[in-house]
Amino acid sequence: MMKKLIVIAASLLLAVSAHAQFGVVAGINSTKTNLQEAYADINNITQYHVGVTYKLDLGLIAIQPSILYNMKGARMEGIKGLEDLTSMDYKTGYLEVPVQVQAGVNLGLARVYGFAEPFVGYALSNEVHSNLWKEPKETWDNVKSRLEYGIGLGVGVELIKHVQVAVKYYWNMGDMYGAELSFAGFKNTIAEQKASGIAASVALLF
Repeated sequence: MMKKLIVIAASLLLAVSAHAQFGVVAGINSTKTNLQEAYADINNITQYHVGVTYKLDLGLIAIQPSILYNMKGARMEGIKGLEDLTSMDYKTGYLEVPVQVQAGVNLGLARVYGFAEPFVGYALSNEVHSNLWKEPKETWDNVKSRLEYGIGLGVGVELIKHVQVAVKYYWNMGDMYGAELSFAGFKNTIAEQKASGIAASVALLF
């Protein structure tokens, strides 16, 4: 009986391994902010993400978790009451774990799919760039919470089972920044920022 169980377990492991692929992924993302009150012009910043991924093919469905370093941020310009401060950039790097649930169809050498992607992340770095100083400042004063979580929806195409190109829109459910700064109004401005936006990525599967 034990031998049969071992054989069955080994067979299942081989079957799963035959439909599993590791890979690397990289891309760009443009963060959009959501503000309740605006004391400055808020613009998107194009940043990047890079990491490793693992795809488990289950036929029409595939599960693909990843581990990413994901840089997000925002740019503030024309801040009211601070004419000398013409621009300020916030750049926060997250260790992020998204899990894609894909549903697709095979079209010859291509597979077209849509996906939902819940994610969770933790901020590892945070820099503030400004025209008032030459070097970026590393600080956590403007970060409301290091923990982030949300969901993304997107579409992609997989070519010859080894190259994926995907685009998605993601919603961050938590506030990104919340600073206690000295001038009036600015705290309320950045306390409502959420790091939602658009991301495009390319993955190589082996």
